[in-house]
Amino acid sequence: MTKNVLFYARYSTDRQDEQSIETQVALGREFARERGWTIIEIYEDRAISGTRLKSRPGIQSVLRHIKRGGIHVLLCVSVDRISRDMEHSSGILKQLRHHGVELWTVQNSSAVNDMELGLRSIISHDMIQQTRYKTREGMKTAVRKGRAAGGIAYGYRAKLVYDAKGNRIPGEREIDEEQAEIVRWIFEQYALGKSPKELAVELNSRIPTVPGPRGLKWRDTAIRGHRDRGAGILNNETYIGRLVFNRRNFRKNPETENREARMNDKSEWVVGEVPELRIVSDELWAKVKKRQLAVEASFSHTTTNRLNRAHRPQYLLSGLLECDHCCGPYAIMAKDRYGCTNRQKKLPIDDLGGIVCTNAKTISRQELEARVLDAIPTNLLTPERTTSFQEEINRQVQKAAAASAKATETIEAKLNAIDSKQKLIAEQMTERMLAGQMKIAAFDQMLDDLEKERARLTLELEAATPVSLGRKKSDKAGLRDPGDPIVVNPAMFQSVLDAMTTALKSGAGDGNDTLAGYGQFVRSLVQKVVIAPSPDNRRADLTIHGRLASILASMEAFQDYSMRMREHYQRDYSTRVKAGEFRDMKGKAYYLSRFQAILKEKEADWKRLQVSVVAGAGFEPAAFRL
Repeated sequence: MTKNVLFYARYSTDRQDEQSIETQVALGREFARERGWTIIEIYEDRAISGTRLKSRPGIQSVLRHIKRGGIHVLLCVSVDRISRDMEHSSGILKQLRHHGVELWTVQNSSAVNDMELGLRSIISHDMIQQTRYKTREGMKTAVRKGRAAGGIAYGYRAKLVYDAKGNRIPGEREIDEEQAEIVRWIFEQYALGKSPKELAVELNSRIPTVPGPRGLKWRDTAIRGHRDRGAGILNNETYIGRLVFNRRNFRKNPETENREARMNDKSEWVVGEVPELRIVSDELWAKVKKRQLAVEASFSHTTTNRLNRAHRPQYLLSGLLECDHCCGPYAIMAKDRYGCTNRQKKLPIDDLGGIVCTNAKTISRQELEARVLDAIPTNLLTPERTTSFQEEINRQVQKAAAASAKATETIEAKLNAIDSKQKLIAEQMTERMLAGQMKIAAFDQMLDDLEKERARLTLELEAATPVSLGRKKSDKAGLRDPGDPIVVNPAMFQSVLDAMTTALKSGAGDGNDTLAGYGQFVRSLVQKVVIAPSPDNRRADLTIHGRLASILASMEAFQDYSMRMREHYQRDYSTRVKAGEFRDMKGKAYYLSRFQAILKEKEADWKRLQVSVVAGAGFEPAAFRL
């Protein structure tokens, strides 16, 4: 019997030959042809690691196609093409089984079972870990021998050195004297008191031009960098003849699949002495470090620094402001006044032809926040609307309860999967011991990792299970059942809302955690605010993007629509009166009441629109000028 087949191909990095995809496809086509199968669709992922899942569009398309039905087999050249992650491999196989799809490989000419998938996933995982370890250790050895383990830093160029076999030795560097002069100048000027921003402006304005790192324009961040990480011109220890490696390690976040950097202890750093690469003297280096510490100390007492460490906005609209001319951020420049940071830093903008942003308009924080808060319709959150909001809140509560139950099921499924993996690994370890084979250290590590994951999931399961789950409404503890509807007191709702709005407008709530929730609500309505000078340059024009703009646009559209509808019915009413269609007052009253009912129905639709927009229910961000 013929079978409908999806074929999946993948290669890992952009350094691999793209022809490997074509080779995999050719093998798959021949394999399917020999069995009389029909390949319905071919999916591929180029230059993407098999340790990822969410960020692989090809495999995601495969899974979506399988959910639509009509597929009997997922075919690939080998199991490691599907995934090199144990958890991902197991999850994919479970999805295939759920939809009645078999996983076949050209390599083994048979369907993949749980045992094979588990073993091959373990081996692939171990290979990746071994490769990473060997690569990192090789880089450490290179640094100890005085060879760079990374890219070419500003001030240096690759040095062509060959071994006895004529092969080029990677990592060798030599000083680029032209760039080295710029490095020394930056250190000297910074030690004399100039800021990185001033240095970047001066370098960008030189004639002839002085290209920055990677041939781009100079930025103050490229000069300032980060002192603890050793990043930036002012922190690169290569300039004093020291190669430093392994400052940080990177771990993949299993939820986002993004790499996250973490600082290593100094005892783990690897240092190679390369006196021939020295550009800056120890005395000049010490002066720069002393000034950096002084600058950091002066900023450590500001509220901005504390709030940045807490990862919360300093002001109501922090991070939401954009320049209309260069699309750069607006930030506090002087005493409570916002201005374009690109213009303030005098940074040339490529999209503006290499000139500095021309938007010199500033606006006080109080005026900006008041204009945005005033734009929120006074009738948006009124007691009359609380019924709609109660319904929306209760829908969200029910949705959250359902999500919690689903999360519990997911965690329990993961715990069951861990049980299966642990049993599988234990069986393999036992078989190897009985056969007198060598012990694999990776198996022990995997068991330890799985046990840690079990402990973490157990805590998550406890947190995801509501305390009141299954409690009757008559519970003696008096706690509310998750199914009980929430009732909003209209008068209390309005008084609290008015008080919080007044506090935000006056600035009295700055730093008050009680208003943080309401401030976040206001921020949720605003995607961004674009600031531009007005045509007469007397004030700043504001354009709001986001849900608030959708609300304002719908208000304006409804007002225009209702006005035109009133005019239409007035003309129609006059025409009917003149034509004598109304025999008595009852007919006139009926016509007018019908019009009022239609208008009221349209207004109700608009009210529901406002509530939906506030709740974020599927509305595209709009733009509205204040």
